[in-house]
Amino acid sequence: MGIEKVETIEEFALFLCENAEPISREIVNYSMGKIEITVPKEIIDKSIDTHAEFLKFLGSTLTFSNEEVEPRFIEWLTKQETPEDAQYIEQLSSLIKPYADTRQLLIKILSQLSLVHGLTTEEVITVTSRLSYLLDLSITETILKRERITKETEEKHKQEITELSSPIIPIQNGIAVIPLIGNIDVEKSEFIMNRVIPRVNELKIECVIFDFSPIASIDTEIAARIFTIYDVLKLLGINAVFTGIRTDLVSRIINSGINFSSIKTYAKLQQALQDMR
Repeated sequence: MGIEKVETIEEFALFLCENAEPISREIVNYSMGKIEITVPKEIIDKSIDTHAEFLKFLGSTLTFSNEEVEPRFIEWLTKQETPEDAQYIEQLSSLIKPYADTRQLLIKILSQLSLVHGLTTEEVITVTSRLSYLLDLSITETILKRERITKETEEKHKQEITELSSPIIPIQNGIAVIPLIGNIDVEKSEFIMNRVIPRVNELKIECVIFDFSPIASIDTEIAARIFTIYDVLKLLGINAVFTGIRTDLVSRIINSGINFSSIKTYAKLQQALQDMR
C-alpha cells in the first residue's frame, strides 16, 4: 500500500477508517473458511460491509473511554440488525466456533499495522485492547439476542399449543364443545376466558359443553378458574354443562370447597349430546 509511518493514534484511526474495506474482506474470507454452514453470498457481502463499518467505528472511537464507547456501540449493533439475521443466530454454535481464531487474526492485523505506522507500544496496546473490548461486547450482544429469539419462539409455540388445545367445536345448531386438552394451567385458563368465551358469544352459541375427559392434569386452583368461566357464561345467557369429570377431580373440587351442585354434569360427552337432541 506504500504506507508512510505516522506518529499519532489519531492519524492511525483515520488510516483504519479509510482502509476498512480491504481489511474487512481479508477477515471475512478467513472466517468463512472456518464456518461449517453454507452462507449465501449476499450474507457474506453484508458481513464484509458490517466488518468494515466495525473497523470504522473502532477507528473513530480509539480516543474515547470504554464508558463512552459502550452505549454508542450497542446502538451501532442494533442498527446493523436485519430480519434475515435471525436464521443465522439460530445456528449460533457454528457462528461462534471461529470466533477465537478470527479474534486472533484481527489482533494480529491491527498490531502489525499499528507498528508499521509507528505507534508506541502503549498505543498498540490501546488499539488491541479497544478491539478486544468491542469484540467482547459484540459476542455478548449476540448471545443475548439468541436468548431473546429463543424466548420469543418458545412463547409463540406455547401460544400456538394453547390455541390448539382450547378449541371451540360447533357440533350442531347453537351447541359447541370445548374439550379441555392436556395440562390446564393459568395461561390456558386465561386464554379460554379472554379469547374463547368472546368467540363463543360471537358464534351465537347457546350451550357450551366443557369436556374434561381429555385433561391430563388440573389442580384445584385451575378448576376454580374453570368454574368462574362457567359463571361468566351464565351471565352472558349461555348455558354450560360439564362432561367427563373424573372421580379424582370431583374429590379435589369438593375438598377445595367449590360448589358445583347447580351445574349439570354428564359422565360422557355422548350422554350430554343425546340429552340435548
